[in-house]
Amino acid sequence: MSENPDPRIEEILARQQFDLDRLKDAFGLLGISACSRCKKFYRRTEAGTLFDAGELICYGCIHEWWPQRSALLSSKDRETLEGKLVFWLRDYHQAETFKDPAKLPDTSLQELHIVANCLECHGTGKSLGQDHCRYCEDRGTVWVIVSKKQG
Repeated sequence: MSENPDPRIEEILARQQFDLDRLKDAFGLLGISACSRCKKFYRRTEAGTLFDAGELICYGCIHEWWPQRSALLSSKDRETLEGKLVFWLRDYHQAETFKDPAKLPDTSLQELHIVANCLECHGTGKSLGQDHCRYCEDRGTVWVIVSKKQG
């Protein structure tokens, strides 16, 4: 192969990239956005399909994305984004919060499993100036579970 690519090929590729960018812009005008991880397109009007973390992540990618993303965040940014994620999962995917790991549903019944800082005590295990947090039983963490859909 020659080191100098054919200028026509570069021109064709540049034109195709331009056309793809225009299509993405058109999708945006129609209320359609892509997951930044899997690149699948979703309607923004369908609540709960995409989580906005500064980048749009579809529900199907959360289980792989969150451990990687959370490891890169400062503790303050992690706490903020984690809280937002927990609320989104509860609001749109019927996630349940468990304070006792012994009471978790069997793993075969879990669709998504995230261990998060307790939103009430901010991971300290102490709530409202007391030495006890009733929301996490003083652990500072809770288990957020989305159960598999039956049927």
